[in-house]
Amino acid sequence: MKIFIYILLCCIFLNNCKAQDSEFKTYLNNFGQSKLPLMINDRQSSTAVFCQAYDSLFRMKTTKSISEKLVEKYVCTNGFCSQNGGYFRYDYGVKIDFSSDFITVLISKLQYEGQTEWDFDLGETLLITYNEKGEILSHLSLTKDNIRWISSLKITKEGITVREIKVTEPKIDQYHYDLHCEFWTTTYQITKEGIIKPINTSPVSTGVVIWDKSNEDYKLKE
Repeated sequence: MKIFIYILLCCIFLNNCKAQDSEFKTYLNNFGQSKLPLMINDRQSSTAVFCQAYDSLFRMKTTKSISEKLVEKYVCTNGFCSQNGGYFRYDYGVKIDFSSDFITVLISKLQYEGQTEWDFDLGETLLITYNEKGEILSHLSLTKDNIRWISSLKITKEGITVREIKVTEPKIDQYHYDLHCEFWTTTYQITKEGIIKPINTSPVSTGVVIWDKSNEDYKLKE
């Protein structure tokens, strides 16, 4: 009888492990695939990464949302972010061919509404690394984008470079005008164990962002 119970418990455990592996594989299959180097610095490059579905009616690429269940399990863990579906949305991005020792993905996070211009309709790019079991090794919010924030991201085998621009105008009541800003660059590396670590942050500089008609967005005046 004891042997039977032992075998039964082992079978239940193995079935649960299979279910977990299957769920993680299904989750990963919803991501696109990207090679390095990877650059996100305008609408076109952002669409290529974060629009992983296709609307056959309008014949255009569109976002593919991650379910709240999977967000809770594979994205928002240990206080990293909030999975409240009424205020946040998470979209599939791409798997990055960074290392065979761990799995690396990019995810888009969008916060609806917000209390100030700094967090209203705030978009973020999340970088997460996993082991083969689907356990999170490391996670980080790399970029912020809305009316006050403008970011660009470059990922290579050597490291990750993020340039963040903060619009410092006291009030933004007119679009398509030159806007004063501050900007800085942060570099990161991913260790062999899949841990994302900041390496260096440049001094803060001041500048101006101008309206780019071709991309219909602001860019830093070089």
